[in-house]
Amino acid sequence: MNYHVLTLFPEMIEKGLRTSILGRAMEKGLITLETVDIRGYTEDRHRKVDDYPYGGGAGMVMQAEPIYQACEAVQDRIAGKRARVIYVTPQGHVFSQAMAEELSKEEDLIFLCGHYEGIDERVLEEVVTDYVSIGDYVLTGGELPAMVMIDAISRLVPGVLSNEASAEFESFYNNLLEYPQYSRPEVWREKPVPPVLLSGNHDRIEDWRREQSILRTKERRPDLYRQYVRKQKLLDAHKCLSKKRLKAIIYEKDVLVEFACEKKWSQEFCELARELDLKLILVSENTPEAFSEVLEKEKLKKREILVFASTVEYLTAARECRLRTIYAPDDVSEREPKGLIYYQKITDLLEGMAILRRLA
Repeated sequence: MNYHVLTLFPEMIEKGLRTSILGRAMEKGLITLETVDIRGYTEDRHRKVDDYPYGGGAGMVMQAEPIYQACEAVQDRIAGKRARVIYVTPQGHVFSQAMAEELSKEEDLIFLCGHYEGIDERVLEEVVTDYVSIGDYVLTGGELPAMVMIDAISRLVPGVLSNEASAEFESFYNNLLEYPQYSRPEVWREKPVPPVLLSGNHDRIEDWRREQSILRTKERRPDLYRQYVRKQKLLDAHKCLSKKRLKAIIYEKDVLVEFACEKKWSQEFCELARELDLKLILVSENTPEAFSEVLEKEKLKKREILVFASTVEYLTAARECRLRTIYAPDDVSEREPKGLIYYQKITDLLEGMAILRRLA
């Protein structure tokens, strides 16, 4: 990726971008940065590039010719097709992660940084291909927005990040905010790291993180959450119903006690069950025969059922029928029974819901 920035303050761009991750990426040749001083293309002996606006008004306007010459000089140096020219302005389309992903596929990008009261409209019509804003507010110039966009785009260039997965799973991926992160110590000011992150079970950790992302997006960015829900509904509409994996949840009476103790868990769980169109089935007897009767009566296959168990007897019966089971022991310190697919406390809202989403 090659960046070309047309600016009145090249040193601002250079000092802002040639450090940290982007600086190392430039040293490796993964990205290049060229700053072009627009003043170098004016014929005015005082290097003046602005003038009073026609029609009157406050402030000055950047003149067309220096900008045009600077831009054409860059285009002439670029081999192949003409590069996209991005004018950073509050009047443009709002920059997003999706736009960053699109722009990261380009070989060359030219950024035009305005100043004063703006730029002569005629040169914008001549050279600009994209009008982009980083938000609904006004800054003193286009250098900071240009640096923001270059940073976001560069992270998506292969090799720039040491961990390639970082760019994929950070904030705004798939319309979701990033899940919370934790590091040492394990307990800080009486706040422990969530136990699931210490479990070593990568499937459970992935489920937990995804569910955290969903709930955090719902709370902090409802606009993104609505986009996520719409996208999921479109994906679900294309799924063949006959291939749906999870269709029912079987639980025992003691599980209801857990539900009663955790009203929020119960409410969220029931909402999710309705969303996923899952049937909730109560089984009173803790025998394999009871499970077999449910399978026969409801005409369900074993892979279409998930069992919630809170007693060893109920767990054993479910396992004898080879049913996937979430075990919720009364004693949370109890060791995990060997061979169990899932093991957790049923009142663990996030992890339980995440498992249901993944299986459904």
